[in-house]
Amino acid sequence: MITLRRRPLLLGLAAATLGACKRNRAPELAEVWDEDPALARTEAAGALAPPWPQPVRGQLDDGLLTFWLHESGGAAMHVRLLVPTSVYAEGPTGEVIAIAAEHARHEWQRRVQRFGVSVAIEHGPHRVELCASGPDTQLTASIAALRTMLAQRNPAGLDGARARVREQVPARTSLEVAAAATTRRLLGIDEAVDVGRIDALAAAALAQQWHALTDPRQCVLVIHAPMAAEDGKAELRRLADAWRGPDLGRGGQAFIDRATLRLRRRVEFVPTGTRLLAASSTPLVVDAAGRGGGTLVLGRTIPLGGADDRAMARLAQRIAQEELDASIAICGDVAVFLVAANLGRGAPESDVTQAVDALAAIAKTRQPRQRLFGAVQLWLGARVVEASLHGEDWTELFADAIDLADTDAGIADALAADAARQLAIAPDGLEQWTQRWLDPRTGEPGWAWTAAGVDGDAAARIERVAPRT
Repeated sequence: MITLRRRPLLLGLAAATLGACKRNRAPELAEVWDEDPALARTEAAGALAPPWPQPVRGQLDDGLLTFWLHESGGAAMHVRLLVPTSVYAEGPTGEVIAIAAEHARHEWQRRVQRFGVSVAIEHGPHRVELCASGPDTQLTASIAALRTMLAQRNPAGLDGARARVREQVPARTSLEVAAAATTRRLLGIDEAVDVGRIDALAAAALAQQWHALTDPRQCVLVIHAPMAAEDGKAELRRLADAWRGPDLGRGGQAFIDRATLRLRRRVEFVPTGTRLLAASSTPLVVDAAGRGGGTLVLGRTIPLGGADDRAMARLAQRIAQEELDASIAICGDVAVFLVAANLGRGAPESDVTQAVDALAAIAKTRQPRQRLFGAVQLWLGARVVEASLHGEDWTELFADAIDLADTDAGIADALAADAARQLAIAPDGLEQWTQRWLDPRTGEPGWAWTAAGVDGDAAARIERVAPRT
């Protein structure tokens, strides 16, 4: 997930996947053995992902699902609204998502700024997250401000948000262009922001899509505060009374009552693409757009049958990331795995071949058990440090845990359970998995790739080794 606190123009899955795309090489382990780590070390690593107390879960009258994380004695509060953006086959465009997110951030922020509360936009797989953080004494005021913002029937601030988004759209890098194009080919989702399409949005249509996007029947609210859930019920009821979905009368309406389903795409997974640099190779898309030099992004979708598959996919990505710019995003029952590589001007066709060869080599390598243990340990430690730097915001980790859980009851333990599963993965099992899913030449089909930021000469040279569309 993108860690910048306000980055409204890198949207959705491509942004979430690219959050760790540029490699930070892990330190070399002094010793690499193929034997089980000591039990004490395994337990210590597992403790880096401890479960928090079971949250209080509620379903409000307007359909909103809430989770209240109580931390007695804390000095800060966090309110995080999770808004799905691609749960249906036809989701809102990137321009609508950007404008809606910026409007919500701006309107919420201006109402709570005087209380020392800050509001940020974060993007996860197929969703936008709006998070307000501040002193624990301002929790009620923050929820009240959220209520006022979401209760607007005719949000006049959308035009202002449109103007701000238009001004903030930067020239996209070749990495962003290639990642967005590859993700679009894999999932059929285009959440990129195009300046030309921003002005083409009719005001009435934009308002209609704002209300559809912020329908409480498909959103999830997570609160982390020293105040107990019982003391916050009255404010949550006022929120539900004021914030109603389109055509939602007092009689209510059926809605999905599980957060683990609300925030995931509800479309059937169909693999796209074939293999790379092999028989019936997937054509390479070549795009001249993007600044910063030529970049190649290759990726695939991976179906996930359950928690064990999710743990395997996450560990495989961490091993690959030690040598490649590899990243992964878990979206319910589907993972998207991406690898980025630079394309030099001298021999871009060689760079394309080397990128495929490097990934294939990792996929076919049996990793010693100690390397697997070290990768999990480093990842868990980094996650704890990141959470600490973000002010011990439990809602951020809770949002990650939703993607790992099969049921709402399992969200609280999902991070710890995922760590335990990764620590239990055997080298032979991981090797079989990577050969099947991460070998771009001989593994399962389902690959797509894009080269961006290349000129005509480089495109012609690439065509010597890779078929183009």
